[in-house]
Amino acid sequence: MPTAPWFEAEPDRLERELQALIAHGVAPLVDAAARSQGILKVSFTIDGSNPAFNLAGLVESVQLEATYPDNYPYFRPEVFALNIALPRHQNPIGKNLCLLPRSAAHWEPRWKLATYLVSQLPKVLQKGNILDPAVLATDQDEQAEPASEFFAHSHAPVIFDEAGFEQTSVPTAPITILGRLQIGVPRKAGLLTRMAALETTDVAGVVRKLPKALWDVFPTQFSGHLVRLNQAPPFAHAGEGLNWLLELAKSQGLTTTFQSKAVPLAKGGMLRRVIGLQFPEEIAPGQMGMGWLFLIEGTIKETVMGPRGKPVEVAQSHCFYGKASRISPTDALLRVPAVHALHQRTIAVVGLGALGAPMALEFARNQVGKLRLSDYDHVEPGPTVRWPLGIATAGQLKAEAIHEFISAHYPATQVLPIYHKVGGLRGEGMPSEQEVMDTLLTDASLLIDASADKGVSHFLAETARARGIPFISVYATPGGWGGMVMRVAPGHTRGCWMCLQYHMDTGGTIPVPISDETAGTVQAPGCGDMTFTGASFDLQNVVLAAVRLAVSTLSSGVAGGYATTPWDVGVVQLMDADGSLVAPAWSTFPLEVHPLCPYCHCE
Repeated sequence: MPTAPWFEAEPDRLERELQALIAHGVAPLVDAAARSQGILKVSFTIDGSNPAFNLAGLVESVQLEATYPDNYPYFRPEVFALNIALPRHQNPIGKNLCLLPRSAAHWEPRWKLATYLVSQLPKVLQKGNILDPAVLATDQDEQAEPASEFFAHSHAPVIFDEAGFEQTSVPTAPITILGRLQIGVPRKAGLLTRMAALETTDVAGVVRKLPKALWDVFPTQFSGHLVRLNQAPPFAHAGEGLNWLLELAKSQGLTTTFQSKAVPLAKGGMLRRVIGLQFPEEIAPGQMGMGWLFLIEGTIKETVMGPRGKPVEVAQSHCFYGKASRISPTDALLRVPAVHALHQRTIAVVGLGALGAPMALEFARNQVGKLRLSDYDHVEPGPTVRWPLGIATAGQLKAEAIHEFISAHYPATQVLPIYHKVGGLRGEGMPSEQEVMDTLLTDASLLIDASADKGVSHFLAETARARGIPFISVYATPGGWGGMVMRVAPGHTRGCWMCLQYHMDTGGTIPVPISDETAGTVQAPGCGDMTFTGASFDLQNVVLAAVRLAVSTLSSGVAGGYATTPWDVGVVQLMDADGSLVAPAWSTFPLEVHPLCPYCHCE
């Protein structure tokens, strides 16, 4: 049985809402048509002289319409000011007011609409008319209000890189042709879908392309146009916006209609126009820059009643705005500014199991320039319960599977997969291990050992030391009860990997991570090796600590880089001795020289 709207389930609450408005000197009118549809809309006018709202000198009167959310009072009503147009803090199209920041955390469920307006309406009417960037910069609650945000259709983003079309000043010409673009549409997609500007060509003939992986995702091709305007489109309805654009172009002596050869889409749809619009918009409080929006026009086959009363399919014209979904490296680093040095770094990873593989994906996600990934194993279906990719990769070499995924999803990172078993015998015609190490480590910024093999770790640690490369080793214990990350940074770390072994083996200051000694290892049917038990969500504690240590190491000495890690060894405990769950507890240590280490201490 459908749940009744809140105002019917709680009629007393609705009455209190209306009475509060009346007590503040306004006459609320409930929209009966909306109420019959389960929506509460209340309209009223507040006179500027009404002392309850303190609007004197701000407005003569304001006509408001409030639409309540389904889950009121947990969320705020949306308030529309129908007879005013503020330059800021009001949607220029929908007319709704920005009475609070967007997060629901700013709304108090104890408020009523009347008290909400008493508190916020005079502030918005005052701040909404402030345009001075210097004044706005002093208000920490202010944020940019880009015009493109008010137009865009959320279901039709266009992936776009504006490289080559940057503009720092507001243009004076009403319209300027910037070039052409090659639009890609997903296979079997209709008109209202995501798209990608796979290729742009400016008026000088310079061509720029998005990564190949996106061409595979958006195979249906269409030719579009790019223009620069000196104002945002003045119409919320995209059809009216298109007509305005065509008239503007004609008035400026441009004969183009921005139409290209139509491309058929799924379900009888047709794509006829895609026009990228660059225009001035706010990029910081009170500061103007240039934004992007896409005008998309085509047809969709719809069923209507024919002249004889029978349903027939006809092509109906549709026009809508699409949001520019930016793909440039600058937009990516905007969200993770502290890792800006990573795109110049090369990381070598040995071992792509439950620790090394997710680490490689984290590095690619954070824009590492190059990854060299070494492993000799294939993906098995069983271990995908804790491996980052699923059973669709079963049978692939792990290095190739990770390579393909990163190339498709994080193409800014160059990946070199290396099929090699460290310490294994060389096959006929295969490169020597020294040659493999040269391929893996030449010009490398960091070597990561995720081999889960103590003998391999020993060899890699000494190889890194001989080459002067920072070294990180990571492992988890049987059962996923604990784990360790360790680092040797030349010029920073006094000890070495072997020193760490002595510190642990001789009962020194660094403890051995806790493990499940009774059920922490198993042997799967048909497998010649033992493996450890442990869930991915436990192992991720070790993975992410190792990634943080790696990024910190690679950012050392870089202005504005990721924070410096003052320790070299981290030991995590996820269970206590009887297997009871504990909150992840990290103990960290410097790695000092051990007096028994044969590499660091000579008699």
